[in-house]
Amino acid sequence: MSFKKLSLLALLALAFAVGFLAIVVKKGTPVRPPKPQAALEPFDGKLTIQAVDDLRVAGRKIVLCGVAFTKPRSMRAMVTDAARRDYQGLALTCKPVGKGTPCDGNIASKLGDAIVVQCLTSDGADLAAKLAENGILCGQPAQAGSTYKSCL
Repeated sequence: MSFKKLSLLALLALAFAVGFLAIVVKKGTPVRPPKPQAALEPFDGKLTIQAVDDLRVAGRKIVLCGVAFTKPRSMRAMVTDAARRDYQGLALTCKPVGKGTPCDGNIASKLGDAIVVQCLTSDGADLAAKLAENGILCGQPAQAGSTYKSCL
């Protein structure tokens, strides 16, 4: 094959590659719009304590905003028993982050399959504040400032 034919073949291959690339870039991969999520609304229910770091209200897995279990794992069973003794079955009204909680703007509204909420008892007491005051959970200043007592 002569040099002239080889050059022409290389030029055609380059033109094809550039054209193909232009088509791919222009079309792109279609991006599916995100699935619309149902707006998280306040809900009521009774507290079920699977473990100190696995709380549920009305069957929904929740994370209390502004507090967390940060003690050694060896204390988990003892702290869970104390929490169950004092709080299991408590009637609560929970509002998701973004609906006027101390954590608004500092934490996502969901963590995994759990909804991040602030829960109030029927007399208006904040469950997270009660759990922090009793040393069951520890305040997380990065989420709620000094709203809840930390364990330091």
